Amino acid sequence: MSTSNPNAIFPIVELNFKGVFIRCPLSYTNDMNFNFTDHDFSGMTHLECITFLERFMQLDCKKLYYCDPGAPLLSDLIHISNEMKYAGFNFDAYGTDGQISLYVDHIGDGIDDIFESEGGDDDHDSCISGGDDDIGTLKDVTVDFNEEIVTMNRTCNDE
Repeated sequence: MSTSNPNAIFPIVELNFKGVFIRCPLSYTNDMNFNFTDHDFSGMTHLECITFLERFMQLDCKKLYYCDPGAPLLSDLIHISNEMKYAGFNFDAYGTDGQISLYVDHIGDGIDDIFESEGGDDDHDSCISGGDDDIGTLKDVTVDFNEEIVTMNRTCNDE
């Protein structure tokens, strides 16, 4: 396990746990979070990190993900499944202004299953690939605005 160095600078790791992934829009809800500000995650192996987090949360960690703070989960969430992915997490933690977010899947059916179930859907009705055939089917849409509608401007003293 890692040891604490009082003079070292560590990334801020925001741990999000006791939550659930929701499909639409992809989010992690009903969670608790805790910020580790003085812990050296780079001094641990993948297994040591999982063990450390499970002891801290007092809960099982079936899957672990990370994402840059403020980034959309749908495009930037990465599953930490082995030592290589864990090394990537540590590299990104120090490279993102010293802040990164961890998300814990306690059930084990996290976003991997969400993407797999959506990947089997081949209708693609709402997707346009940008090919010539798809572009030819687009129609020009004109929108007429009703200029007779007057909106009210309220001030702070209006009732």
